[in-house]
Amino acid sequence: TQMRALVTGLLDLARSDQAKRPAARKRFSWSRSVGEACLPFEPVFFERSLDFSYEIEPDLFVSGGESQLRRCTDILLDNAQKYACDGGTVRVELKKNGHTRVQLCVSDSGEAISEEDLHNIFKRFYRADEARSASGSFGLGLSIAQSIVERHSGRIWAESKNGVNRFFVELPC
Repeated sequence: TQMRALVTGLLDLARSDQAKRPAARKRFSWSRSVGEACLPFEPVFFERSLDFSYEIEPDLFVSGGESQLRRCTDILLDNAQKYACDGGTVRVELKKNGHTRVQLCVSDSGEAISEEDLHNIFKRFYRADEARSASGSFGLGLSIAQSIVERHSGRIWAESKNGVNRFFVELPC
C-alpha cells in the first residue's frame, strides 16, 4: 500500500503539472464538504487519544473541483493525525474571511515547525523530520494540496506558534 500511495501521489502531481489551468468551476458548499471530510477522521483521532473538534460556518460556497478540494482537506487532516502529539488537540475551522474569501484552518498541538521548515514544507519530497518517512509519508501531501489550492486561485500556508501548528487554505468565494 505504500507503493500505491507513492504512485498515486506522483500521478496527482504529474497531472497538476500538465494542467496549470484553473480548476473546473462548479459552485458547491465547502461547508458541507469540510464537514464530510471530518467525519471519517473522528475515530482515527479518538484512537490516538486526540481531542478533535471542528467549527464550520454554514453555507460557505466556493467554485472549483469539489473532489480536489476534499482531497486537500483530507491531506491536512491526515497530517494533523500523523504529527499531533499524543493526547493533544486537532481543530478544524472554516469561516468567512472578509467579504470575498473563505478560510480553512487545520491546527494541531505538536512539535514546533522551524522557520526554515515552514518555508520548505510545501516542496515535493520535503520532510522536516526524515524519521517521519517511517510513518508512510513521502513528502508529497502538502505539495499536492498546494497544487490544488493554486489551481483554485487560492493560497495555502503554515504557521507554528506556542506549540500549535496551523495550516491555512484561503479561497475566493
